[in-house]
Amino acid sequence: MDSADSREDAAFPFFAGMTIFIVFGGSCPASENTMANPKQFRLGLNQPAGSPTARRAIEMAEAINQETAGEFALEVFPESRLGPDPKMFADLRAGALEFFMAGATLGEVAPTSALPLLPFAFTQSKAVFAALDGGLGDRIRNELAANGLHAFRHCWQNGFHHLTTSVRPIRSADDLAGLKFRSPGGAIAADFFNALGAEAGMVPFSGMYEAFKARQFDGQSDPLGVVLSLKLYEVQSYLSLTAHWWSGFTLLANAAAWAALPRSVQEIVERNAEKFALLQRDDIEKVNAAGAEELARCGMQVNTADTAGFRTRLGDFYKSWQAKAGPEMWRLLESYAGDIGG
Repeated sequence: MDSADSREDAAFPFFAGMTIFIVFGGSCPASENTMANPKQFRLGLNQPAGSPTARRAIEMAEAINQETAGEFALEVFPESRLGPDPKMFADLRAGALEFFMAGATLGEVAPTSALPLLPFAFTQSKAVFAALDGGLGDRIRNELAANGLHAFRHCWQNGFHHLTTSVRPIRSADDLAGLKFRSPGGAIAADFFNALGAEAGMVPFSGMYEAFKARQFDGQSDPLGVVLSLKLYEVQSYLSLTAHWWSGFTLLANAAAWAALPRSVQEIVERNAEKFALLQRDDIEKVNAAGAEELARCGMQVNTADTAGFRTRLGDFYKSWQAKAGPEMWRLLESYAGDIGG
């Protein structure tokens, strides 16, 4: 799911929904087993209230609240009720927001986080999870730790992106020429669409439906679950299956505040964060697997695009991003994804 709004970042802008952030405000000392000043914590996210992601986040919060028995209380605020993603991320880093489920806001603090989202790098979610739960994720988590953020190991899923359009189906790379696509933002998305003769634009996740209704964009990039949850089939006519990149979410905590929490509370949060991340992955996998058929029933015209032609036009794109990543990180990425290139 395009999990987020984003800003373009200097190195590897994170353009597609990759992380959940959990930050615990304050840094007052606590004993090993009790919280000195328990308070209400908030988790902000942009996903619809009825989506699997919001539902599992709420279930996670309820489980944590029950197990901590008053030491720790978490409330979930979906649908950007606490502001668009850039604001929530800024509030998170400033300590004004405790929890945040974000996607496209990590590039400035974790440049490596963009690498798993390179177009056509992965074809299976399991391979992405192996990378992000493993060595590549360790590098991303180290970058986050260096910026004062504790990253939980198990990411949540958004899924593989496909293209929807209002003017014509995308059957080959030629069909993108001259079109304007709403994308999650960032330099990778812009470079990808530019390489295919299209233009990338941005509007906050919560404003997508109205933007398409007003014909501000010709199409967009998102997993099928997002198209369903936002009812984009009402304002987009064509679904072209491309699986051009993957996106997801990760759980983070402010490192200093996290260290100040009682270990007993940390263990409860860690255990439930893992449990509900794995449940949400399965939820989204099922929704996306059935998405094309469901969207066809909703009236969209569905086709499978010839993505081989996409790849042949991305040679310079891959060379550019390989140079930015550097040989070591590129080898690490390919150890999970296989050979990447135009």
